[in-house]
Amino acid sequence: MRFEPRFGALLLGAVMLAGCTTVSEGEFNNAQAVLSGSPAIKAKVTRECIADQATLPLAERKTLADVANVSLERLPATFCNRLWNAVARGRITYADYRNLSSPSADSSKVIKVLQGR
Repeated sequence: MRFEPRFGALLLGAVMLAGCTTVSEGEFNNAQAVLSGSPAIKAKVTRECIADQATLPLAERKTLADVANVSLERLPATFCNRLWNAVARGRITYADYRNLSSPSADSSKVIKVLQGR
């Protein structure tokens, strides 16, 4: 698959819909600490993320499903679980989050997380 600059924007949009609007590094780190220490909060954030996935345009959901190697039907739960588990475990850092806003930045770590690798 050829990487298109718009893909970074798509990932950023999906992550923002999942609850991560533009935040400072301190806010991101605080959220990461809460998610890693509170299964109840992580479950709530994941449920909200799943509900928010329905607001993405169909074409974007199809692209994300292809990237995540899952069916369109499984995308919301798979995407949100992989995303928030990775944030809670520290696999996605603030720098990774910030890189999603730049089409020329390396977002390969986030892509691998979404693919379950």
